[in-house]
Amino acid sequence: MHAVSDNQHVLTGLALAGVQGQPASTPSELSRALECMAKDIGIVIITSSLANKCTEVLDKYRQKNPHKLVSIIPETKSATPPPT
Repeated sequence: MHAVSDNQHVLTGLALAGVQGQPASTPSELSRALECMAKDIGIVIITSSLANKCTEVLDKYRQKNPHKLVSIIPETKSATPPPT
């Protein structure tokens, strides 16, 4: 399991729970992060604010990796629901 977020506080909290994380704040950064973990990681946690900014990247990743689970988690500050 691996997390990608544009919120360092979320990454820190997940690290305390034993989940490795990587910061990303743009679609290109998210794309690189997903490519790096595509072979070894089966579950990817992404914060809703990052997912809302990078829907195209996530759609492409899901199409290339249908057996991988992408879980979008809400943030306490986030007012927008995660994309479906």
